[in-house]
Amino acid sequence: MRLTWLAALACLASAAALAAPKGPPKVDIEAPTSGWSTTRIVELKGSVDDAELARAVMVVNGFERWIDVRGGRFQATLVVSAGANSIEVVARNALGEGRDAIHFVSDVPPVDLQVVLMWDTDGTDVDLHVTDPAGEECFYGHRDTQLGGKLDVDDTDGFGPEVFTLANAKSGEYKVEVKYYSSNDHPQTALKVQVVMYEGTEREKRVAFQKILTKTGDKEEVGLFTLEAPEEESQAAAGGT
Repeated sequence: MRLTWLAALACLASAAALAAPKGPPKVDIEAPTSGWSTTRIVELKGSVDDAELARAVMVVNGFERWIDVRGGRFQATLVVSAGANSIEVVARNALGEGRDAIHFVSDVPPVDLQVVLMWDTDGTDVDLHVTDPAGEECFYGHRDTQLGGKLDVDDTDGFGPEVFTLANAKSGEYKVEVKYYSSNDHPQTALKVQVVMYEGTEREKRVAFQKILTKTGDKEEVGLFTLEAPEEESQAAAGGT
C-alpha cells in the first residue's frame, strides 16, 4: 500500500512539474490581425501559455485595462478609433513578462467623444451613465440619445469595458456617473474612466477619472468635463468681433 501511495505522489509531482511554467508567459493575439479593419467594434481573442494566470493587462491606444484570462484564453470586446490603432496584451508571472502586439488601421467614421469605463474585479457589474449638455442620459436602458450618443458596449460580468461614443458632439458640460452591482465576494471595486475628445486630431484631449466603489446598488458621480465643439467656437469668435 505504501508503495502505491508513493507511486501516486510521484505521478502528481511529475504532473505538477509538467504544468508549472518554464519561463515568462508567451502571449499570442489571434484576432484581430494587423492590417485593415472596417468595423468600429472588434473582438480581441488570444492565448497565454501559463494556465494559472487569471489576469493580463491590455493596452489599447495607450489606455491600460485589465483583461480576464481563463484556462489560458482571453477575449474582450473593443471599440476602436478611426485611423491607426494599437493593441498590446501583457502577461506576467514569477519568471517574467510576455507580450504580443498588433497594429491596424480602422476605416470607420471618426467620433468626437469616447468615454471608456473599466474596473478591477471579475463577476461584478458597473454601469456607465453619461448625461449630455441637453440633459439626456445614456445608459444600458437608454442606449441612443437625440444628440447621437451611443452606449456601444455594455459589460455585465467584470472588468469592462463599457463604452459611450458621440459622433458629433455639442459644446457644454458632460456628466459621468456609474451604478455598481456586486456580490459579497467583491465589497470594493476600483474603476477608471478615460475620456477622449477628438482622438487622432490636433484638438485631441484626454481626461481620466478614478473612483473606489463600496456600496452595491448605489449610483455615484465620477466626474464632469467640458467639451468645446470647433464650429461653435468659430461662431462665438465671429460674434465677438
